[in-house]
Parts: sequence; structure tokens; C-alpha cells
Amino acid sequence: MVLTGLILLISVGVSKQAGLTASLPQNAVPSSKLLVAQTDSLPQSVAQKVRQSVSPQLSVPLRDIKIVSFTRQTWSDGWLGLGGAAESCLQAMVEGWRVEVTNGQQNWVYRTSETANAIRLEPQPLVVALPTNVSQRLLQTVARQVRLPVSRLRVAAVKAATWDGCLGIFKPGQACNKMALPGWQVIVTGGDRSWVYHLDEAANRIAQNATASGSGDELVPSFMPEENKSMLEANVVFQSIVSGDLTGRVTQVTLTNDGVITRFISAPNIRSRPVVVKWLSQQQLKQFQQVLEARRFRNLNDLRYLSSAAFADYPTTMLQATGSTVQYIDLETKNLPLALQQMIQAWKKLSLL
Repeated sequence: MVLTGLILLISVGVSKQAGLTASLPQNAVPSSKLLVAQTDSLPQSVAQKVRQSVSPQLSVPLRDIKIVSFTRQTWSDGWLGLGGAAESCLQAMVEGWRVEVTNGQQNWVYRTSETANAIRLEPQPLVVALPTNVSQRLLQTVARQVRLPVSRLRVAAVKAATWDGCLGIFKPGQACNKMALPGWQVIVTGGDRSWVYHLDEAANRIAQNATASGSGDELVPSFMPEENKSMLEANVVFQSIVSGDLTGRVTQVTLTNDGVITRFISAPNIRSRPVVVKWLSQQQLKQFQQVLEARRFRNLNDLRYLSSAAFADYPTTMLQATGSTVQYIDLETKNLPLALQQMIQAWKKLSLL
């Protein structure tokens, strides 16, 4: 059976293979706090107020509402950047939070003030259709490559992309034509496996992103929202951020280009100073950078491998290098793509985690 049409959520804007750019929500003011947003703990009082606001507003039982992610923001006005044309509001900078919540089936994003005395729901993303002929060509190609009937395949997610001559798939030593080729990045699932594909706009060129493909046991990847990303400082080579457990603890481990590995821990009402845990020689640093290249880490950019356990206070980890960000739930490490598993092991060994 060939799918005749696919209605999917698409990220607004264009993803680019070269270079990670931070994307701010509409009417948010750039702030240096965004560089460390993931290390700030969301106050329990704010989390509770958001959950209590969601429940009656969207008719969702309070017990089903979980916090997925959060970032600090500085809003441009008293309506948190979401005021309508007919609404008058205080024109002043407002410190606050951007909080993503879920009931396990659907996600919503809320904006709040610092203490959540003001809370507003963001509009839902635009819904668009992947062209029928594109979906047909893609699924037929996937069926041949993974040896499954088309009837067992489905498109789990899609977003627009602008590719280079290699369709945005990095291979060490490979030269790619610098061009702006419009296309798609698509996640396809079938049976107990998932694959990531890059294709041009008409699906005349289709390539599997092997680095990001192969997650098992029904661990289906998804695209990372732009607002969940943060820019790395210029001297950072690699960084991991573990968060999401019951205690609200966030652990950030950072490798800088001078070979220093530091650990920073924060939790509600606790904020430690960065502690140096290891010094690398320049040779060790270079070897790790070679591992990043060999494992093609940049091909994992903008993907997250999360199961429903991520919404039940199990820790998740975000890995970042220049131009690349990927997130996964620790509970499902054995079901991640092999290249990502190898990258995780190399980082743990290097940083003594």
C-alpha cells in the first residue's frame, strides 16, 4: 500500500548543515543567558503553575502533564511577545521562561514571566502536507533498501531543509558542492527500526543518513525544536548536558580547546562553580576530535532520540559540538544508532563519567 498523502508537522524556517544558529522565539530578546539556558533549573513553583494552567485550559488531567524542556528567555513586553494587535501591554523587558509540556500524546509550549504570574500559550506549529509523489518515491526507495513492504513503512516526521551537493550528509574527506538545494529531511519507521533520509524537493535524489539511522525497539527519533538549542561558546569543543530527573539536577560537562574538561552542577536552590575534572594533552584533544569526524557526529544534528520515559522524569542527555546537537534518553542507550553509542562511550571514557 502506498501512502497517498501525509499531513505532518514541519519546522518553520530552514535547517542548514553547516553551522548551528540559535533561533529565538518571536519577540524574544537575545540574551547572554541563552548560552547557559540549559544549566538553569526551572523553579518548582513555575513548573507547578504551568501544569496547573495547562490542565483546565486544555482539558488535560493534571497527573498526565509532564515538563519536556525549558529555557530562560527575556521577553520584549508584558504579554511575553504574544500580544495581539488590539491588545495594549507594558513595553518593558520581562525575564521569564519558555516551557514545553506534554501529556504523552501532544506537546504544548508556554511562555511565562520569572515567577509565572503571567502565563501564555504559544500558537501551534503550521501543518503542511508532504507532496504525494514525494512520499511515494521515498517509501518505495526505503522499502527496497531495508527490504520491507511499503505497507509496513510510515513517515514519522518531516521538515524542510536546504542541502549542499551531498544532501547534507557528511563523510570524512568528501568534498561537497556549495549550493542551496531545497529539500526534505524525513524520519521513516517500520517494524522495530527507524531511518533518517535526506532528499531533494522532488525526491529525485534520496540518500539515507546512515549515521542517524538504525535506532531499534521502536525508539523513533524526532526533530529537535529550534528553541531547545543553545549556542556553544567559541572555545568549546564538546559538551554534554544531563537533565530531567526527579531532583531537577542538571550536570554540564564541557571540553574546551585548551584541553580542559570542567563539570558544572545546578539544581533548585543550588548552583555550584565549574570544577576542573581533567586536563587533556593536545594529542588527546586531537584524537577526540578525530573520533568526532570518524563517527560523523555532525550527521546527528537536530535529532533527538526520546521515548515516553523522558516524560516520566528519566534523565536525558544533550551532546553538542560545533554545528551539531543531538539529544537522547539514557534509558534507551542500547537502542540508539551504533555511531551515537560509540560516540557516547568515547566521551564517557575521555571525561571519566
